[in-house]
Amino acid sequence: MYRNVAPVPAEPRTLECRMSADVHTSGRASAVVLLSILAPGVNVFITATILPTVVAEIGGLALYAWVTIAYSVTSIVGSAASSAAARTLGLRAALCVAAATFMAGTAVCGAAPSMAIIVLGRAVQGAGGGMIIGITHALVRALFPAHRWSRMLATISAAWGISALTGPAIGGMLAAAGLWRAGFWAALVLAAIPLALGWDLLPPRPDAGGARPRLPLLRLALLCGAVLALALIGNQHGVAPRAALLTIAAVAVERALALDRRAPHRLFPSNMLSLRQPLGRCFWMIFLIAMSVSPIGMYLSLFLQVIHNASPAVAGYVFAGHSLAWTVAAIASAHVPLTRIRVVLAGGPVLLASGLATLACTIAPGPTAVVAIAIVLEGSGIGLCWAHIGNRVLEVARKGEEEATASLIPTTQLFAVAFGGALAAIVAAGVGLTRDATPPIASAAGQALYGTFAVLPLGAAMIAWRLGAPRAAGRA
Repeated sequence: MYRNVAPVPAEPRTLECRMSADVHTSGRASAVVLLSILAPGVNVFITATILPTVVAEIGGLALYAWVTIAYSVTSIVGSAASSAAARTLGLRAALCVAAATFMAGTAVCGAAPSMAIIVLGRAVQGAGGGMIIGITHALVRALFPAHRWSRMLATISAAWGISALTGPAIGGMLAAAGLWRAGFWAALVLAAIPLALGWDLLPPRPDAGGARPRLPLLRLALLCGAVLALALIGNQHGVAPRAALLTIAAVAVERALALDRRAPHRLFPSNMLSLRQPLGRCFWMIFLIAMSVSPIGMYLSLFLQVIHNASPAVAGYVFAGHSLAWTVAAIASAHVPLTRIRVVLAGGPVLLASGLATLACTIAPGPTAVVAIAIVLEGSGIGLCWAHIGNRVLEVARKGEEEATASLIPTTQLFAVAFGGALAAIVAAGVGLTRDATPPIASAAGQALYGTFAVLPLGAAMIAWRLGAPRAAGRA
């Protein structure tokens, strides 16, 4: 239940006064939730839009992919730490820590003299951004009654839509004016606004009841280490070091999962990797779908600006088409009859694969409008099936593993994006994109990246067909 701001007066208030105060408080709480997401959300689209300009000014093409990889890896830790921080510090202090961390990383990026410092700043940003997103979901539960939760989750989705509409415009104007650093500084203000607006709304102290969760640092470190080992393969020469890094990644993942199986509070539910179990099939669908779109956010803006001489704003909006198409398709598929859920689950990945294949064929010859159509196709494919996969995950949760199963979707998505970024860096390095970004090299890299990653959703489609209809279909 949300908190009232003003102390209760001694005299009874009229019904109209109470309703006015409740509406005012609820409006402020909604604004806090919306604005909390805007800081990391707008930052994603601004960074993707201005990054080619950053490379052109300060160099560091070899580290281009690491700007995304560093953010993705640390956001995993930040997201996982959010619940422990909220229980230990309270929501107000936890949001302060998250915002301060995000702002510190943003300041480092804004003042960075080299790409290596930007990568460092993005790593700090990711930790704060992941924590902000996790805490924002906790704010929904703390500030609103239960019947408002679904509406506020929709507000969070709307915040990402607003970010997709505004981020490319801001980034494009700043990049065209040579003021790309201001794109990072703007995020400082966005992160501070929800704190100032909701300071007296947020619970100041942690809940004293119940055991405080412990952050699984070792398991998170092993999984993040596996992602970093994969990402480093693209910067190595010779078979031996690449094989060593691949072995390290495999061992780290195996050890993390083994520790998780024995832990009293698990990160992942049991049978998560089993293709014989519905939950395992859902996990692999989430992983393959989220992983397949990693090269979109990493390289699309660069390809459009280098190959087709698109302005930063145009390139940013083509990239934003991914998120906008995702949202529209999700709304359109929300009322699909239960008897057709299986078709939607399989059709979404097929549409995603067709979009990536079209992108592989058109990224070099163009024109930009056709590339935009391909982006709309792949974004629509994700939106068509994503919510229904989530419903199946919650449906098949085992007793006693409901919390770990519920967190499967965002946790798996973060890891998939990080692993996809590492694989994309390897493919890009193999084509030569880390050495030079000429139009021929960028064209070859785009064809290789999107053609390779188009295979992943087809695997998800095959798995989806084996999921069958939801249990509720028989009762409908």
